[in-house]
This record gives sequence, C-alpha cells and structure tokens, in this order.
Amino acid sequence: MKFTEHRDSNVFAVKQYQPGLVKINDRTLSKSCFLTQHQLIENWPCPTLDSLNEALLEKMIELKPEVILLGTGETHAFPDRTLFSFCSRHGIGLETMSNIAACRTFNVLSTEDRDVVLALIID
Repeated sequence: MKFTEHRDSNVFAVKQYQPGLVKINDRTLSKSCFLTQHQLIENWPCPTLDSLNEALLEKMIELKPEVILLGTGETHAFPDRTLFSFCSRHGIGLETMSNIAACRTFNVLSTEDRDVVLALIID
C-alpha cells in the first residue's frame, strides 16, 4: 500500500508498506526498525514480538516520545503486559497494532508534529 507524501521532506515518513518491507523516505527496509520524524534506527534487534523486552524499549524511551506505536507484524498482537507498565512508568504510552495500521498512524501523528516513535517488527 502506498501512502501520501509527507509535507516536509526533511523528516522521515513511511512512503510504502507491504508485508516484509517498508519504504521510509528513499530507503527500503526488510528488517525490524524504529523511527521518529528525525531519526531512523535500522536493524532494530527485535525480529519477533516474543523477543521484545524492556532493554529494546529503553532505546525508544530515551527519545522521550508521547507514544510508541508498535507494529506487531501483519496481524495485531499484544506484547507481555509488563511492557505496557514499563512505558507507563516513564510517562509514555505504548500502542500496538498491525504494521500497516502503525505506519498510517505514524504518518498522521507526524504531520501533526507529535513526538511519536514508530517501531516495526518485520520478520
């Protein structure tokens, strides 16, 4: 699925998503990643939802977003509930959804200039 163009070319936006691939600006990625409007972390070492842990979330929490959008793959799934509590203790929301929904939501929140992290689990 292709997405509409982001208005500011100086920020990261999801341009296209299909199972196993995401295009962020001019980069096509096939491994898990996370990003903000101004930073892209490729090869995030989280290949499955079961491998998600506090240490992997800590890298995102350091960025102090309002919310972390966690794309859990092709279908919506929930991580261990302790991870929701971990984020909440830092004053950060953790929202889970399918990758395609997470990509759309990230683009919308980014155009509103919200501090958001998009984390995609791509296996």
